Amino acid sequence: MTSLPGLEPHHEEFRTRVQEFADETVRPVVEEHEREGRFPVDLVDDLVDAGLYGITIPEEYGGEGLDNRSFQIAVEELSRVWKIPAGIVSVTCSLVGTSLAKFGADWQREEWLREIVETGQVTALSLTEPEAGSDAAALETSARRDGDEYVIDGHKVWTSHGEVADFLIVVARTDNDGEHGDVSLIGIPNPQEVDGVEFVRDIPCMEGDAVVENEIKYEGARVPVENVVGEEGRGFKYIMSALDIGRIGAASQGVGIAQGAMDESIAFADEREQFGQPIREFQGVSFKLADMASSVQAARLLTIWAAQNLDAGHRVSQQAAMAKTFATDVAMDVTTEAVQIHGSRGYSKDYPVERYMREAKGTQIYEGTNEVNRQVIAQHLYDD
Repeated sequence: MTSLPGLEPHHEEFRTRVQEFADETVRPVVEEHEREGRFPVDLVDDLVDAGLYGITIPEEYGGEGLDNRSFQIAVEELSRVWKIPAGIVSVTCSLVGTSLAKFGADWQREEWLREIVETGQVTALSLTEPEAGSDAAALETSARRDGDEYVIDGHKVWTSHGEVADFLIVVARTDNDGEHGDVSLIGIPNPQEVDGVEFVRDIPCMEGDAVVENEIKYEGARVPVENVVGEEGRGFKYIMSALDIGRIGAASQGVGIAQGAMDESIAFADEREQFGQPIREFQGVSFKLADMASSVQAARLLTIWAAQNLDAGHRVSQQAAMAKTFATDVAMDVTTEAVQIHGSRGYSKDYPVERYMREAKGTQIYEGTNEVNRQVIAQHLYDD
């Protein structure tokens, strides 16, 4: 790949390193995990050893201390091969890691964050509820103060990595005024060992059985008051800040998934022959490949632009929403065409493009649906 605007030589060197890791370490195990429906906990140690787990976490807390463009590259290149390990990295570096690094108490950074990135702990954010998805203001999970503890009651769904997480942040109301100002983030180490935290089920979803998306009930779960991340009642602002990085992560997943599907399509179109010639010679196929290449590169550049602005210290809510929306829509379009190019083979599980298509659909929904992200973009047109 030629040098890209917004990236420096060390970013391209980093991309090469991540590509090698993805192809040599991740690719050989994808089919086995997908077939057995097994979440790749075993890959987390490899990510740590490769310096790809705490990418944006400051070095003083055990991370790599790299910039957000490096994060973008890592998530993209991992997603090019398999989205699940990219998602593990993204949650740790954005929603959980950023919240702890930017807003957590010194002891939380030193104990929780350091252990997460140095020992490869799987992390989770328990936010979405049955009636509070895009409408975060409808959050009902409560954390009632009782002496030196909070008593948590509520019902969460779509907690990625929940039942395999070593560390979880639950988003709950620590008051009952019904506004954003009463929302807090509460850290829960080893959530499986906490009485009153019930992992009801792993929600079956389109992406497949290897992914973990949990429904969780909190019934009188007690945690120390000191487990609040940052200031009580400011959790909604913390999450909105972390979502800027999370949306860059989702955009990077979209770019990587689309690139992976395009790579498979280019190779297949060269090998597959019909009517005495490779199908790439047919304009109907070659034009699809040309459109794929143009769209993927545009999505990549838009995502790098958002990450570069974040590295420059700017608030990137609009840019991150643009990148997330455009890149994940591209992922859905490209993977759909990839299946079409593969014909009946693309519709089977013998080829990875059907998996890419399933992965792409999810990226349009989490980190704010693309409809919600369009609302964010439109609002900034009038606010700026």
